[in-house]
Order: sequence, then C-alpha cells, then structure tokens
Amino acid sequence: MDDRDRTEENLRLLSQVDHATPEELEGILDLLSANASTRAPSAVHLLAMGLAGAQRLNEAIAAFRSAVESAPDRLEFRLNLAVAYARVGQVDLAAATLDRTAELADSGDVSLTGADQAQTRAAVQRRRDELAEWMRWRDDQRRLTQLRADMLGERIARGEATTEDRVQLANALLMLRHDSSHETLAEAAVVLESVRTAEPRHVEALERLAHVYALLDDDRCDEVLRELEAAEPNSALLRAFVVTDRDAAEHVATMRERATALFELAVTRGPEAEAALAELRQLAQTAPSNRTHRGMLMFAEHIHGNVARAMALAELQDAQSDLSHAEHFNVAQVFWGQDEARGRRHLSAAYQKASSDEERRDVQELLALLSGRRR
Repeated sequence: MDDRDRTEENLRLLSQVDHATPEELEGILDLLSANASTRAPSAVHLLAMGLAGAQRLNEAIAAFRSAVESAPDRLEFRLNLAVAYARVGQVDLAAATLDRTAELADSGDVSLTGADQAQTRAAVQRRRDELAEWMRWRDDQRRLTQLRADMLGERIARGEATTEDRVQLANALLMLRHDSSHETLAEAAVVLESVRTAEPRHVEALERLAHVYALLDDDRCDEVLRELEAAEPNSALLRAFVVTDRDAAEHVATMRERATALFELAVTRGPEAEAALAELRQLAQTAPSNRTHRGMLMFAEHIHGNVARAMALAELQDAQSDLSHAEHFNVAQVFWGQDEARGRRHLSAAYQKASSDEERRDVQELLALLSGRRR
C-alpha cells in the first residue's frame, strides 16, 4: 500500500470512529496504529485524531506531539495539539501552542502563501476565542462553587448545618480541588469524616470519602470501601473500584506517560516549557504522595532556576528511605548548590545503588562537573 492509499484508508477509518462500538473502535485504532508505524507524520497525526475521537486524550497528545516534532511546518498539527491540551484542561499549554502556531505563521520560517497565512491566523483566532470562552465559563463556575462552599462553611460554623449540607460542601470542595488540590481534598476529607462519624451508613458520604482518599493515595480508602460495601453492595463507586489488573496497569501507565511528556517539555526552553511546568505542578498536586511525579517536578523546577521550589521538593524526596539510583542522582544536583554535603551524600548513594558501569560513570562525571563549577 502506497502513502496515498494509506492516507485514504486512515481517513475512511477516522470517519467511523464516532459511531463505532467499543470492539470496532479497538480495531480501528489498531489499524491506524499499524499505518502510523511507518512514522510518516501524516499517519501519526491521523492516529492522534483517532485517539482523540476515542477520548484517549493523553495518548492522543503524545501522538500529536510526535507528529509536530516530525513535521514542525505542518501548522494544522499544532492546532489539533492545542485542542487536545484544552480538552484535558491543560489551558496554559493550549494557549502557548496557539501562540507558537501564530508566530510560525507570521515568521516566514514556514512556507505559506498569503491565503494560507490568513487561513492559519483565522484558525488560531477561532481556537483562542473557544479557549477564552471555555475559561470564562470555567471561572464563572468556580466563583459560584466557591460562593456555595463559603455559605455552607458558614452554616457549619454556626452549628446550623444538616448532614446534607456537609455532603454538599464536600462536593463543592471536590469541584474546586484543582485550585489548591491537596489542601482542598484534605478539607473535604475532614468534612466527610464528620458525616461518617454521625451517620456511618450514609452512602453518598462514604462514596465521596473513598474517592477523596483514593485521590490522596490514603490507606484509609480500603477501610471506607469495606464500610461502603456493607452499607450498599450495589454502589456504582464500588463497581468503578473493581478494575482488572490490566485496567489498573493501563491507568498507571497513562498517568506516567502524561507526566513524562510534560517533564520532557518542561525542561526545554520557551513559553511551552513554562506552560508544561505549570501543568506538571498541577499533576503533582493531584497525587502528592506519588514520588515519581514529585521527582520530575523537582528536577524541572531546578532546571528553571526555581531554587526554593526545587529545594522544598528535594527535602520531601530526602525524607524517603528507599530512593533509587536515579532519585539519588537527581536529588544530589538540587542539593549541591545549597548544601554540598547533602549533595555529596546523595551522589555516594547513587553510586552505591548503580546497577551498571555506565551508571557509575554517570555519577563520577557528575561529581567532576559539580566540583568544577564550585572552583
């Protein structure tokens, strides 16, 4: 099959995504993936479109980025990447990608006719308008939700709140959690624990509390789930928690891929890097006990020169007793400029935990580099 035939097949497959059954969708994506194995930018882009249509947005973003890297002059790839970023709530990256697309259209670095330039500018502006409208709607919803949370909090403080008021406050806090994730989730847990104490079999409160503890990666989640099962064996939330090992592994892998993609972009330069760093901070906040996400954020902050943020995260990593070679290696670089003794200690630990001669050489070379900078 030549490139033209493959493109036509991909377009035919894409047209079927919206109406396909789950089984048919898997088959379509398998074919799109097989066609994209040639690494042809157009085929990778069409695979990304299929993944986006299947709501597998993190995978779609990775594929869109791959297509953009392979064909940086294909501005439509960047526009679709911006849309995907917006759909997962990564609005800073969406805006930065749109800005970069507009810059390229006007720079002369990309071969465009006057008509193509005008068409690209119009497309970028449409996406900007859509993003701005969505952000206004989101901000309005947040303001209303915050007002409701404040009102319910005051009612609780006056001793006038019912059990349902407390549950509604927890719901509002969950909706607001992206503003200050860990603190807001912890506040929701306190409110829901008060309901659990007063009414141990309150199903909605138990469901919300299990959800909060799952987001916080708190061991109490299992205990709450057992209580929920006793109170309501047919709870929809219980069914959601009963996932296969494959489903769980895929979820973990997807989150890891998303964090890795953000990290790789965050340690570059330019507005997209700043936006990726902001998104990486949000991701780390949603799972504050996830050491992998925290380590990525720590090193990205270090690369950007955010010393206080990087040091605070390094302190959290340092408190762990079972750091890996790579974790010791990265923590050492953060500590070195502020506390050389601790930096050396982590480099020594990285050397001891190295599993190959190459890893040991990496430690020796880093030690020589950091020591040379000191002199």
